[in-house]
Amino acid sequence: MEYRAFFQRATGNAPYPYQERLAAANPWPDLLEAPTGAGKTEAIVLAWLWRRRYTSLEVRAVTPRRLAYTLPMRVLVEQTEKRVRGWLTNLTGLGDLSGFDQVGVEILMGGETDNDWDLYPEREAVLIGTQDMLLSRALNRGYALGRARWPLPYGLLNNDCLWVFDEIQLMGSGLATTAQLAAFREKFRTWGNCPSLWVSATLRPDWLATVDFRDKVEGLTRHELMKSEWHDSTSTLTKRLKAKKVLNKAKATADKPNELAEEILTVHKNGELTLVVVNTVKKAIELYNALKPAPKRGKKATEKVALPAPDLLLLHSRFRALDRQAKMTQLLSPVPELGRIVVSTQVVEAGVDISARAMFTELSPWASFVQRVGRCNRKGEFKSADVFWLDVDTKKRGNAAPYEDEELDAARAELKKLEDAGPRTLRDYLDDLSEPKRKKLYPYTLGSVVRKKDIVELFDTTADLTGADVDVSRFIREADDHDVQVFWRMWEGKDPNVLKPQPEPDRDELCTAPLNKEGREWLNKHKKYRWDFLEKRWQLADTLTPGQMYLLHVSSGGYSNELGWDITSKEVLPLQPQANKPPDSNNDERQSTRRKVEQTIAEHTNQVVEELEKILSGLSTTLTVDEQTALRHAARWHDWGKAHSNFQKMLTDLKFERTLPAGHLWAKSKTEGGKSERPGFRHELASALAMLKLGHPDLACYIVAAHHGKVRLSIRSLPTEKHPEIPTLRFARGVWEGDPLPVVNLGGKVVAPEVILSLAPMELGLIDGQPSWAERVLNLREQFGPFRLVYLEALLRAADMRASANPRPGGDE
Repeated sequence: MEYRAFFQRATGNAPYPYQERLAAANPWPDLLEAPTGAGKTEAIVLAWLWRRRYTSLEVRAVTPRRLAYTLPMRVLVEQTEKRVRGWLTNLTGLGDLSGFDQVGVEILMGGETDNDWDLYPEREAVLIGTQDMLLSRALNRGYALGRARWPLPYGLLNNDCLWVFDEIQLMGSGLATTAQLAAFREKFRTWGNCPSLWVSATLRPDWLATVDFRDKVEGLTRHELMKSEWHDSTSTLTKRLKAKKVLNKAKATADKPNELAEEILTVHKNGELTLVVVNTVKKAIELYNALKPAPKRGKKATEKVALPAPDLLLLHSRFRALDRQAKMTQLLSPVPELGRIVVSTQVVEAGVDISARAMFTELSPWASFVQRVGRCNRKGEFKSADVFWLDVDTKKRGNAAPYEDEELDAARAELKKLEDAGPRTLRDYLDDLSEPKRKKLYPYTLGSVVRKKDIVELFDTTADLTGADVDVSRFIREADDHDVQVFWRMWEGKDPNVLKPQPEPDRDELCTAPLNKEGREWLNKHKKYRWDFLEKRWQLADTLTPGQMYLLHVSSGGYSNELGWDITSKEVLPLQPQANKPPDSNNDERQSTRRKVEQTIAEHTNQVVEELEKILSGLSTTLTVDEQTALRHAARWHDWGKAHSNFQKMLTDLKFERTLPAGHLWAKSKTEGGKSERPGFRHELASALAMLKLGHPDLACYIVAAHHGKVRLSIRSLPTEKHPEIPTLRFARGVWEGDPLPVVNLGGKVVAPEVILSLAPMELGLIDGQPSWAERVLNLREQFGPFRLVYLEALLRAADMRASANPRPGGDE
């Protein structure tokens, strides 16, 4: 099918020339520069999908099956998801290559609710998220995600995945991380292609010149509008590019919200949209309150009557998901008779498809200013629109926040010379500037840069005994722009673990809280709890770590449905969580006890093997024969450790309807509640140790050990474990030296023999001439590289979780 017809079917519009050329680009570019409002999202997503489905076999083979669309702002994620789903709906049933309804569209915004996409590594998927959520997952430290879950998205995002970084001028220190990851994927190698596409209306390749990617910058391929496309009078895009936007300096500033509110109301016209963008959430809330009409007294002394006024909307990144969605719905709804005034922060700078007739924008860096004015007269539907810029006193210390004084000074100097802010005007003006002036307008200083040693260290996710982790926040955002995720609950008494720990949060409950000076001080004054993976309880948190989740009591306040994150709010209206289970912990065996189906080890293993075959078949030639063999071997032996007496007693304390024949043991029960006599027991470690004892290949043993994300590089005992009576006996993760595994049927005509487990591999150095577990895993990491090795463990884990989520009773043993 021709791309033009494909695009028209998906969007209802014909593609612009640059969009059409992108779909046919050979090679696929590294950089995409296009003006605001030119349809970059459509260009990228639909070009990727068309290349996956309708081009030559050679192009399809090198086009990744996943697309990770990375946005700088949280408020844009749901809107982008809605648009992509709409295009796929329009394409469903198209021709012989249908199945567009099978293309996954997932939001990655934290919580266990972004689970399912990584269970289907063989499927095409569009993954949409903020740089916080996507980059943290690419670094194996997924924000707001359970520790044991980290390796799954890490493996899939760093293999067979096209990364798209939209509006890179807003990414800060995260931009350097995108370049470094691109360099390391080439160095360590990946399964399938894993290219990056950096996108902006104001793009400078030198921003990507990091220490490990610097040599690649000069050779990056660029895709952009041709000169003729800027001036082609027959193109519908030209109307957008030459849209007139009269530029003037506003009389008021954001520091005086009442004066600014009066000026805004004077400029605002009935039936039109007026957009106001300020630089901080605090200023946005103050201006929003100043714009709210004071109620008029009625006939009775106590009666208050609302005066007719424009629809007023506050928009920023610190709302819970449900409130944010409601505000986005209001933003995109038809403008009422008296018009609408939107007070926003930087969240509208990228991807929000609105078009204001009048706009007020606080002084910002040049790249941000270009993005902001792209929301005014966006489609060129007004003969003329008005843009007012609000000055910022940069001589006053800290007044430029969250920007630097020099950035604002450079932008102010050029804005004073301009009378129009249309896309073509701004482009021509920039082209005429000298290179030194352009560099002042687009300053970029590298912050913390992730290096090879960091990537290698982040491979291991084993919980630190002190509860500390490698902090990746410095690789994702600047220090003064860090966030945490918080949610509020109601409980009686002082402890959120009374009776049982508070359930894990739903995505809708999470709110982003800033770790700026004001936010940190407020959070430090209130009791907050962080989930302890080892202790399986909410523990009082003394410190704040960027990207982590914290539980607050509703009486702490800090949030209102109208204003979002608001430290003046005294009490929060809690949301009812859908989940009724605590977050994952080291002791968790919920996959073995949560479904109402009894299964033997053989029955479950057969189903896992079936799921793995579906995955391998879907991946086609992505993996070599050797790796596929290792995965099949690991799938057959992965649950051997469930034959351990501790695991069997945990299950057989429950009720079963069947009596098992000799050689068969239970893998799953119908009910929850079985209690392990050895806290922290990990059956997958028992499986791997038994396989090592019989001389199974190291790769298969590692994949088996890692398939729950809780045993990976190191084997060590944990503080919560029960100690053997013999002090010198080795023990780790509930497995003791000398523990036996009995003969057990593993399905597929494979019977595991009786074996006595040895924990000698947990020691460092050679034991009886054999390398330690750590040495074996380090050798595998060196052989495959961290990305490819984790990808292999992710495939078995996906097969296991799919089988556990939909277990079948009985079956061939």
